[in-house]
Amino acid sequence: MIFTAGSVRQRSTNLVEKSEAAMISAIEIYNKPDFKYREETFALLALNAWELLLKAKVLAENRNDPRAIQQHERHKKKDGTLSKKQYLKKTRSGNAHTISIRQAIVTLDGNASSRLDPAIKTNLDGLIEIRDNAAHYLNAGAQLAKQVLEIGTAAVRNYITLTQKWFKRDLSRYNLFLMPLGFLSQQTPATALVLNHDERSLIAFLASLAQQGALGDDPDYHVSLNVNLSFQRSRVTTATPVFVTADPSAPHVTISEEDIRRDFAWDYSKLTSQLSKRYIDFKLNQKYHDIRKPLIANSAFVKSRFLDPGNPRSAKKDFYNPNIIQVFDQHYTRKS
Repeated sequence: MIFTAGSVRQRSTNLVEKSEAAMISAIEIYNKPDFKYREETFALLALNAWELLLKAKVLAENRNDPRAIQQHERHKKKDGTLSKKQYLKKTRSGNAHTISIRQAIVTLDGNASSRLDPAIKTNLDGLIEIRDNAAHYLNAGAQLAKQVLEIGTAAVRNYITLTQKWFKRDLSRYNLFLMPLGFLSQQTPATALVLNHDERSLIAFLASLAQQGALGDDPDYHVSLNVNLSFQRSRVTTATPVFVTADPSAPHVTISEEDIRRDFAWDYSKLTSQLSKRYIDFKLNQKYHDIRKPLIANSAFVKSRFLDPGNPRSAKKDFYNPNIIQVFDQHYTRKS
């Protein structure tokens, strides 16, 4: 990255604008109806957008001093030892080398106000692995393409949220979303996939990252987002209604214990902990309970598990959906 003369205030701003341009380019290329290097190119450009965004934050945290993102190195002396003095590392053209995306993450982690949520870092690990493996496979198969879509969708959403939080940039004027590949082209289901060793390894690695989806401290950030697309001929007003019934002849829909716990993953202790981390003015007091208790009756936010399911007066434990955060956002002030 080359810096020209001008206001120091503009250094971080310029990087943010270049970052936005890179992310928009990544999405535009991904959404092209016919693009043979879709996943690989998206990963390259999306990571470039993230790297520029993180460097912009490092600059902003250091009064826009360009030295904050420059690399330095020790020179080898005539006797073969390394010098104590650190020198600016330069490219072959003589310009300053800047830090990598991983170095930027480490730098930001040194300050609590700029530390990245674990979900963001895990998501970026996925993008980095896709980029680093781009040379090892020619065309991403259906399984890998779906993983890239889900990790990429989370990367875009995380990017929009963090850009707004850090730089107050409103990206709503852009259509920043990835179109599911099923919408772009018809894909014939395959009963068997022939994958090379590199692709199998990458698929397994990305799957392991996706399983860490709940590891983040903030529900606004994601490792991977499941993307589903369905086509329906029926109109909403004529769609088949669904009722809870004891009729044994009615069609059965099964919801497992795992399904419920995945969507309602927080107990009271976890909810309180998340709120304490999120807001500067949160207290475990009557105000909190006055907001929380009415929400228990809302099945979208809370599932209650009774010790005796047939006795509503039996002991119970409430489990909360992370989306309940949206309600508390209306009553408390988020940390910057």
